[in-house]
Amino acid sequence: MALFNKTPEEIAAKAAAKDAEAERKAAERFKASPAGQARAAYRAGNTLFQVSFTIRSNRGNADSGFSRVSSSEHDNTDTLNAIGAEGWKFEALSTTFVHTGTVTTEKWISNGSREGVSGYVMGTYVFSRRPGATPTS
Repeated sequence: MALFNKTPEEIAAKAAAKDAEAERKAAERFKASPAGQARAAYRAGNTLFQVSFTIRSNRGNADSGFSRVSSSEHDNTDTLNAIGAEGWKFEALSTTFVHTGTVTTEKWISNGSREGVSGYVMGTYVFSRRPGATPTS
């Protein structure tokens, strides 16, 4: 046997350790996710579960010619479905615009100014425990 060659047992043990580490990291990511938090809340016996997500982001720009806003949607459908699969029923949604900044440019042809507003729309979802439901394992 050469000095740097590993035995099949050593190779298998290293692969098993790598797989176990990957499973541990995946479990940690799930636990930190909204669906993981929903599962923990269900198992703790909570009757309500609340979670907030960004629904839309806006970035304002006040060029010398005109104001522009670029926006992007955030699709949370998969996350909401995963929460439902954990034994929760959607009850209510509340939205809030969170202002993160304003850019102002003075008009150079006429009086006044132009503003571009940046921020995001935060959606807060409330779920109630579905009677008789069992969280996904």
